[in-house]
Amino acid sequence: MLAFPAFWANGYGLTQIGSADLPLGSMVSTFNGLAWFWFVGLYVKHTWRLPERPAPVSRWDGGIALMLLASCGAVGLVATVLTGASNPFLQQLFLHLFLDLFAVGWFTLALLGVVWAWLGAQTGLPHQLPGTWLAVALASTFILGMSPAVVTPGLFWPAAVANLVAAALLSIHCYQLWRRRAYLGPLGILGLGALAVMILAAVIIVIPGVWSFGGSGQLRIFYLHDLLLGWVSTLLVIVIERRFAPAAKNSRRAVELLWGVGVVGMLLALLGLGVAPFIGISALFWLQLAAWCSVAVAAATLVLFGVVLAQLLRTPRQQQAILLPGSINPR
Repeated sequence: MLAFPAFWANGYGLTQIGSADLPLGSMVSTFNGLAWFWFVGLYVKHTWRLPERPAPVSRWDGGIALMLLASCGAVGLVATVLTGASNPFLQQLFLHLFLDLFAVGWFTLALLGVVWAWLGAQTGLPHQLPGTWLAVALASTFILGMSPAVVTPGLFWPAAVANLVAAALLSIHCYQLWRRRAYLGPLGILGLGALAVMILAAVIIVIPGVWSFGGSGQLRIFYLHDLLLGWVSTLLVIVIERRFAPAAKNSRRAVELLWGVGVVGMLLALLGLGVAPFIGISALFWLQLAAWCSVAVAAATLVLFGVVLAQLLRTPRQQQAILLPGSINPR
């Protein structure tokens, strides 16, 4: 929670507090990083003696590795602020190593681990699910998040090819999840549709001029919302409501309606914002539409939180362990 006020003023830059100039954003990131390392330590402690690494756990293995790599970007950002370095390339490199690899790498692989742990317990796991090679392919894709002004063709093309490989491997997950869409419900179509958009984007950006146009403009914001809201958050909502509130059908329908309308509306608004110069509709209209749609997303989140909290309060303490994510069978 401290990250929000720390970043409001100057992001990772210096903020004057009395007579001192302090890198508040970087300081908060350091505390977050300590929490990540603590989590990694707990993960290793509880999984390193497993006789085999089931598919969901191996997805998390790759995600943890990318989280640690992303943390190097956070350390680099702190170093550039403390040393006063003003190299635009290094600033972009560390920023997107941190932000993009955390989002595209850790979030994607961790989500796949959670989803396949829950879904595999009901339907069984496919024989072949990309894990290690998916993590390897994603490792260099953060370069595509950097400003086109500092990325040379020698950096862009290896990253773009790695992104295509990652998209091909993600398409295998998308196909296998689509085959099991009956277990995902209506929001599953939305989440997998958002994943399909990400896969399509990996193909489109190799078209000359597309990445340089979209990489530094509003289309970049659309892509990030498609990734974090349309894909990651939607699949998490599905797992949470089915794991913690399987019997609350009316509340689940309300959550799915609000979430679906809000997310689709926000993504369409942000896409419209990205192409506003070409379609003649003012950017203000798209911004207002996105803002109003975000109210539905927030309402869905509050309803889901209330339903899950009520379920946990009604559940005897000795049975709550059955509901916790750590108890999901990682067959």
